[in-house]
Amino acid sequence: MEHTVIHMNSFKSFLIVVILAVSASPQTSSTNPKHQAGTKQAGTIEYRNKDYGFSFTLPASWQGYSVRWTHWLGSVPGHGDTLQGPQLIFRHPEWTQDNPREDIPIMIFTIAQWEQDPIASAAPIGPSELGRNRKYVFAVMPRWDYDFSEGYEEAEKILTPASLHTFAPAGK
Repeated sequence: MEHTVIHMNSFKSFLIVVILAVSASPQTSSTNPKHQAGTKQAGTIEYRNKDYGFSFTLPASWQGYSVRWTHWLGSVPGHGDTLQGPQLIFRHPEWTQDNPREDIPIMIFTIAQWEQDPIASAAPIGPSELGRNRKYVFAVMPRWDYDFSEGYEEAEKILTPASLHTFAPAGK
């Protein structure tokens, strides 16, 4: 009987070691955000910008989209300081002058600009952060879709933090 107890205790110790080893091993789940940044889901297209260190996922229905670069202007409440920076605008491929569709704008701030809590639109609140890397914050201005152009519902579904993936920018 004593031999059986020793054997059972050894077996329990073995199980504990196996369980600890499995739980301590590195996880490679596809839900890990670090692994998702480089993947492209089926039925999507990806815009990638190495200079600013981000990519943005669009549905396949946006194949043939165009990119426009503009600048945002803003201020720091209570200071009168004027801020400015680049803004990227994704334009749907079916957009025309006669039938404009909702654009998808992404504002780019330096970390220092973002830490000043800038206001960059007529709205009394600042932009909403979509994501960041070590140098830049990517955001969207409030009420960006209030013109209710054709396709605004689709654009609202696309322009979320889940569509933006960041990585280290190249040399900027």
